[in-house]
Amino acid sequence: MKKTNKLAQVLGLAALLLAASCEEEKPAMPPSAPTPAPPANPVTGLAQPRLETIKLYLGAAELTVEVADENLERQAGMMHRTTMPKNEGMLFVFPRPHQTGFWMKNTTLPLSIAYIDRASRVIEIYDLHPLNTQPVESRSARVQYALEVNQGWFAKNGIQPGTVLATELGSLAVSVRAK
Repeated sequence: MKKTNKLAQVLGLAALLLAASCEEEKPAMPPSAPTPAPPANPVTGLAQPRLETIKLYLGAAELTVEVADENLERQAGMMHRTTMPKNEGMLFVFPRPHQTGFWMKNTTLPLSIAYIDRASRVIEIYDLHPLNTQPVESRSARVQYALEVNQGWFAKNGIQPGTVLATELGSLAVSVRAK
């Protein structure tokens, strides 16, 4: 009888544990709790999450940029973003120099783009127009990086072809690598 009693206790405990593990998980915050503050760079549900950032120095100007160094990150870029803070941008890192083009599919922000060579030197700058699906092609086949900023940022900060970009570690080649 003792064995049956212990067996019943063990089976009862096992049943309780099984029942407890099947309970619906409680939400982390009660429905009445205040919602957390939005991120510094709001994105819609369709936009990619904010990427890792680095500081860029372009002459006297300083810029915080998200680094799109993986293929899917480069493809999504700024699509579906609704804002970009004043001194921020997105740096696209390519595995090798090439001729490239950028379009504004699903992008409602007016942007400017700089095509940059392996030596971290701006070689071309263009304005991009919201929702324009015609690619803005680079003339050069030496494009290793592309930098998107709010439209007019380059002009306002005196950035033009020939400007060299730097990071705290030195050139872009030292600081970022395409994956």
